[in-house]
Amino acid sequence: MDDDDLWILPAFTDVPPLTTPATAASSHLLQRPDQARSQSLLSRDNSPATPRHKVPASTGVLLHSVSSDPRVIHQRANDSARDISQERAATCGANAPGTRLKIRFTQRTSPELTLSHGLGRQPPRAAYPGLRTHVTSVAGVDSKAKTQAGASATTPGIGPGLKGLRNKNKALKKSSSHGPSARTILGQSSDLPIRARFAPSPTGYLHLGSLRTALFNNLASSASKGGAFILRIEDTDQSRLVADAEERLIKDLEWAGLSWDEGPDRGGPYGPYRQSERLDIYKDHVQQLVDHGHAYRCFCTSEQLEAQKRELHDQGKPTVYPGTCRSVDSSESDRRAADGEPHVVRFKSDTFGRPKFRDAIYGTFQKKDQEEDFILLKTDGFPTYHLANVVDDHLMKITHVIRGEEWLISTPKHLALYEAFGWQPPTFAHLALLVNPDGSKLSKRNDSVNISKYQNEGVFPMALLAWLANLGSSFKSGAKTPRTVADVADALTFKFTRGGIKLNLEKLEYFHNKYRDALLADPIPELAEQEARLIDHHLVQPMLRQLEAITTGSGKDPSALPHGWEAPLQLVPALTSDEPTKAGYLQRVLASRQGGYQSPSSLIQQHPYLFWRVPLQRYEASLSTAPSPDQRILDALDRAIDDETVWHGDGVQVMKCILDTLQGEGIDQVVVHNALRLVGAGGQDVVSQSSSRMFMLLGRAEWRHRLDALRSLIVERQ
Repeated sequence: MDDDDLWILPAFTDVPPLTTPATAASSHLLQRPDQARSQSLLSRDNSPATPRHKVPASTGVLLHSVSSDPRVIHQRANDSARDISQERAATCGANAPGTRLKIRFTQRTSPELTLSHGLGRQPPRAAYPGLRTHVTSVAGVDSKAKTQAGASATTPGIGPGLKGLRNKNKALKKSSSHGPSARTILGQSSDLPIRARFAPSPTGYLHLGSLRTALFNNLASSASKGGAFILRIEDTDQSRLVADAEERLIKDLEWAGLSWDEGPDRGGPYGPYRQSERLDIYKDHVQQLVDHGHAYRCFCTSEQLEAQKRELHDQGKPTVYPGTCRSVDSSESDRRAADGEPHVVRFKSDTFGRPKFRDAIYGTFQKKDQEEDFILLKTDGFPTYHLANVVDDHLMKITHVIRGEEWLISTPKHLALYEAFGWQPPTFAHLALLVNPDGSKLSKRNDSVNISKYQNEGVFPMALLAWLANLGSSFKSGAKTPRTVADVADALTFKFTRGGIKLNLEKLEYFHNKYRDALLADPIPELAEQEARLIDHHLVQPMLRQLEAITTGSGKDPSALPHGWEAPLQLVPALTSDEPTKAGYLQRVLASRQGGYQSPSSLIQQHPYLFWRVPLQRYEASLSTAPSPDQRILDALDRAIDDETVWHGDGVQVMKCILDTLQGEGIDQVVVHNALRLVGAGGQDVVSQSSSRMFMLLGRAEWRHRLDALRSLIVERQ
C-alpha cells in the first residue's frame, strides 16, 4: 500500500463485511462481498441483501489518495464523514448512534497528520451532519510549520464545527497564496506530479479536437512538479486502422510543438506503449476478473444477440444484453473455451451498482440506469476500449485522465472496473467539445477541424496552441504572448468551461498576428535559431513565392494590386539579390508593419511600393489627378539623398534634413509628406508607411532612382 493513501478507521459503525488493511494491501482483487464495503463508504449503490455487522476500530478502510495540502485533507475528510453519516442515517434511521472517524495521512516527504472527525448524535442536516474537525496530533513538524499548515489544535480563530473548518481553510489559503504551491491544477496542487496521457487511435488523422486534448494533457503534466506526458497508441480496433495514421499522428504532434516523456517511439518504464503489443497483459487481467467472479464468457452468436434485442424491443424493454450466459457453469465455460468455441468476455456490471464520481470539470456524475454487462475481450482476443483503457492507465500510473466530454458517459464503467481490480481510480476531467459558431455539432468532415488546413495556411504552431488553450479555458490577465509550450502552461488558468465551445477562427487570427509580431519585434536569444526557421518558413518563403508569381504574371489574381501596378513590374534591387539579402529585406519590411497587416499577402497588396519599383504609369496616373509637387520639396529631397551621413539609422535624420532645408519656406508639413509619398509610393492617395520608415526600408539608392524617374516624367509633361 502506498504511503500517500488515506485510511478511515471506524470505531463502532454498521458497515458491510470488509477486508483488513493487510488483506487489501496483499490482494490485487477484492472479492465479494468486499466490494460492498467500498460501495458503502464511497456513496455507491449497495445491495440491500448484503449482511451488516459491527466492525472493530482496528479495521482499516482505504478511501482515496490525496495530496499533502492540508486543505485537501480536510475537505476530503469532511466529504467522507458526511457521506458515511448520511448513508447510516438512511439505513439505520435518524437516531443512528454517533460515529467517530480517525483519518490517518502519511506521505514519504511530509510529516504525519492524524485528524479526528466527530459526527454528532443529532440527525444529519441538509448539507453537513454537524461535522467537528480538529487535529489531535502532529509529528515531526516545528512550531512554525504547524502554524503554516494549520495543524495546531490551538490556532487562534479555529473553532469547532463547520465554521471552524471553513476558517481554517481560509487561513491555509491565505498563508499559501504567496508561494508557488498555491496554484491548483484540476483540484491538485502543482507541487504534486501529474502523469497524463494522450491515447489516439490510428483509425484516422489528427484533428483539431484531438490536438486540443493532447495539448491540455501536456500542459497539465508540464505545469506540475515532476509530471510526465505519455503518448499511447490505442490500436485495438484492427478493422479500422489506417496504414499511415500512426506515423502522421506523431509527425503532426511534433509539428505542433508537443513532446512527450514516454511513448512508442522513445520507450519508457511502463511500456509497451502500443496496445496491440500488450495483448497478454489484457488477457491476464481479464482472467483475474473471471476467476474472481467479476466477469464471464459469453458464447452467444450474433444471430442470438440480434434475436434477443428484437424480443426485448417487442416487450418494450431496453435492448441491453440480458445476461444469458451468466448461468453457464464455470467448468462448462472452461471446457467450451478450451474447445475453441468463439466467445467474448463480459463484465458483471450490476455487482458494482451505479458508480458515482466527481469530475474535475463537470462535478458529480452518476448514470440513472444500470450498466449492461459490457464486453471486455472480443472474439479476436483484442480488448475493448474500456478494459484496455483502465488497465493501461493503472499500470502506467496515470494520475489524471483528461479527455473529451463524449467519454463522460463511459466513466462509470471504468470506475466499476477499477473497483473490481481493487485499484485507486485517477482524477477524471472531461473537456467540453468544440462546436460550430452556430452551436451545431462540429463534423470531422468540416475542413476547419483538419490540422492540414492550418499547416497549409501557414499558421504558426504556437499560435494554434495558444488559440486551442483558450477554447475552453483562458489565459491569466496580463499574460504575455507565449513563445513556448511552457509559456502556454504558465499563462493558463486551468479553469475550464462546460458545454459546447464555439470555434472562433477570428481569435486564431488574433493569436497568429500577436505571435508573428512578437517573433519579429522581440527576438529571444535562446530561441533565435528555432524562431528564425519559423519566420523563414511561415513568412519569408511564402512571400518570395507570391512576389515571383505576381512579377512573372503567373499569380492567380494580379488584379489584387492597386490600379497602376499592372505588369510588367520590376522588383526592388534588394529582392533580386542573394537569398540572405532577400530574407533580410523582407524581415525588415514585416517588422516595420508590426500589427498593421493581417497576412503577408495583404501586406503585398496594400504596400506594393515596398516590393516593386513604382511603374511610370502609376506616376502618370497620380500627376493627371493632382498638381505637380512643389519643386522646393523635390530639391530638398535631392540634397538629402546626396548627404550620405543622414542615411544611417531609422530614417528620422533624413526627414530632419529635409525639414531643416525647407525651414522658413512656409510650406506645411502635410504638403511635404504628400510630395514624399508621391515620390516613394507612387501617389498622394496611396496608403503608405511614414516617410521616415520608407527612407529606412527603401534606402538611399532606391530613393534616388524614384526621384529621378518622377522628375523626368514631370519634365516630359511640361
